[in-house]
Amino acid sequence: MAAQTVCAQTIRLSGKVTDKRGKAIDLATIVLKDSTEKILTGGICDSTGSFIFEFVPQKVFDVHISCVGYDEYFRHFDGCTKDVFISASLDSSAVNLGEVVVTSKTPFIRREIDRVVLNAEKLNVVASNFMDVLNHTPGIIVQDDAISMLGKGKVIILMNGRELKMDMRELYSYLSSLPSDNLKQVEIMTTPPSKYSAEGNAGIINLVTKRIKNNYIGGNVSERLSVKKEYLYDDTGLNLQYKCNKIEAYTNIGCGLGTMQYENKYYIHYPLETWNTTNCKLKSNDYILALAGIDYMLTKKISIGTIMSYSNLRPNADERTETFILSSANDRLKNFDTFTDFLCNFNRYNANLHCTIDSISNNGILNVNADYLNYTIDDCVNLQTTHDETLSYLNRPNTSIRIFQCKADMEKTIGNNAILSYGIAYSQSKTNNRTCYERISNNYDLNDHFIYSEDIIASYADLRYKLSNKWEAKLGIRGEYGKLDGNSIKLDKHSIKYQFDLFPTAFISYNLDVDNTLSWSFSSRINRPSYVDINPFTTYIDAHTIQTGNPNLLPEKTYSSEFGYTMGNLSLSASVTLRNRVISSYTSIDPIRKITTLTVDNVMKKQMYSFDISYYFDNISWFSSSIDGSLYTIASKAESGYNLEKIHQTSAYFYINNNFYLNRNKTFVANLWGQYQTKEKDVVGESPERYRIDLGIKYFLFGKKLSIGLDCQNMLASHSKSIVKSGDATYIYDKMPYRVLNISLSYRFGKKHNITPKKFEINSDRL
Repeated sequence: MAAQTVCAQTIRLSGKVTDKRGKAIDLATIVLKDSTEKILTGGICDSTGSFIFEFVPQKVFDVHISCVGYDEYFRHFDGCTKDVFISASLDSSAVNLGEVVVTSKTPFIRREIDRVVLNAEKLNVVASNFMDVLNHTPGIIVQDDAISMLGKGKVIILMNGRELKMDMRELYSYLSSLPSDNLKQVEIMTTPPSKYSAEGNAGIINLVTKRIKNNYIGGNVSERLSVKKEYLYDDTGLNLQYKCNKIEAYTNIGCGLGTMQYENKYYIHYPLETWNTTNCKLKSNDYILALAGIDYMLTKKISIGTIMSYSNLRPNADERTETFILSSANDRLKNFDTFTDFLCNFNRYNANLHCTIDSISNNGILNVNADYLNYTIDDCVNLQTTHDETLSYLNRPNTSIRIFQCKADMEKTIGNNAILSYGIAYSQSKTNNRTCYERISNNYDLNDHFIYSEDIIASYADLRYKLSNKWEAKLGIRGEYGKLDGNSIKLDKHSIKYQFDLFPTAFISYNLDVDNTLSWSFSSRINRPSYVDINPFTTYIDAHTIQTGNPNLLPEKTYSSEFGYTMGNLSLSASVTLRNRVISSYTSIDPIRKITTLTVDNVMKKQMYSFDISYYFDNISWFSSSIDGSLYTIASKAESGYNLEKIHQTSAYFYINNNFYLNRNKTFVANLWGQYQTKEKDVVGESPERYRIDLGIKYFLFGKKLSIGLDCQNMLASHSKSIVKSGDATYIYDKMPYRVLNISLSYRFGKKHNITPKKFEINSDRL
């Protein structure tokens, strides 16, 4: 928001700007003029559509509120001497964007009270779809088709505030099919407010889209062909959008074919011998994804909608593992090969109903969402071992997961300075997991039947208060009551846990001016164990490697505090994170039986102190760059029962994404992407330093409707290793780098909106 100088004997003008559906309009321009049409002051709305500033009272003054794509709002005041609150609802206008001259400068990075907002339109120069935009967004890392934020676990993706309940494969296909021109801004929440679930150490990315023009039909089709060694695989996507009067509909279809190859190595060093293992896997890329949604405006204040999606993934794999055991004199003691065939069939169904009601008691907005998800996983695992080992089995595991979630969120304005948000949510999930061994050579009874369910009831409240033109605060509290029920039918062990937790959040921001903002935040979160983690039964990966769960796992608690500063395109932050009862994978090695056991446990307590920097540079016409860096210290201490030394490790991470524009129109772009990570270590293991460089080029034609790209992943890359010590033995996992050549094609099409041109100019220098 653009804050103005406060004079003596001023009155306060505040308000909220929305469209006719009640959706907040951010970056709307507010201008006050006196009776001679002289501009008195002005400002810009924040992402919630709110504004507030002060000015010297006038006998007569007018308020003008405007935004591209909407009719101007006008209100006349005569003899006003007290504070004024305006609730402005803007009608969509017939504006030809090709005829608009906008001279106001929207900042690329804007720090708000609980998030960092980035202007996606600047990133559209080198992007053809939503995934391209994320790939060039400071603070976001897109690597191997996965989206992450440094220092965060699972990343939650929202679209206009509504969570996209998809796995990473579905997200990649869906976001790759959406044209980048439809994306307005990217909101990054490293410390999520109380409105969102406290589960996991998650960062949140909210993708805010532009309004679809009326009487519009169009979409995007994309194709990516990848070459990995001698194998090919491809990903195809189609997106369609339709808008007519009160109806807005959209659909997305994605599919994949081909085969991917992976190769890794494992080493176990015992005092008198070394086990060398090479793993080679051929994995299918076969999948089908489909999504369809529709929204309907019942009235000017009520909209309803539904989203349906289906996915079928068949990541079948053929895996061969060769193990050689060598003596300290490098003599071969024995060897064995393990052949594993995986036949996988993953089906996922999702149904969503949502409703928005505007103008409920003091301009409140109510959002209601209900989701139903159904997963079924039917696999067949055929393992055969040759040479010096004889383990073999045929296993047909089956898993079904049913999840029901519903939530209601209310937001309303209190007075002229405060916004109150509150809501309630309920989530129920049930997992039924079975293993059925038709044969196993060691005669062990490994059949398993495990049922796990969670019932979570949550409520929250957030109060956002404008203390002055410069100071703003937001306080929140979230309460979650959970019932966790684990039942091992095979072992006749039934465990029920009840827990209630409170999760406070706090945010404070200080705006020095429109380009300089200071902020502080605090939050607490929880990480509950998954059904896979607590299932106590055993699975043989090969003759000497077993995997087991831990029914005694406790939830992990996290507390974090962050200071942030944004100055133009530069963003700085310093944070402290405390994690208790950290749930982590744990590798133990039996030196007598030569058995490696992989499990999870509440292994350690962890403290992380981090300083992060993010900068976007575009001051040279032929070059732009996004730079992210982090310097952090991890202090880890083992929980009781583990004889592990304390570890203090300082590490650094550096990420850079450079764009070189090879012509004046910026339609021919070369991209150089790189990252570097120093050694990282805690009580359970360490990862040596690693680096990676990718190179690509992209060419846009026909007004950016068609894009053609060529890129090479891992053009230069190091091995990614993890090292674990267990007694006198050392376990090393070595993920070998691989190069992938991608050829991509994307085409955006649609019917143009026939409208009457309207020219106007906004000059921000006069505000």
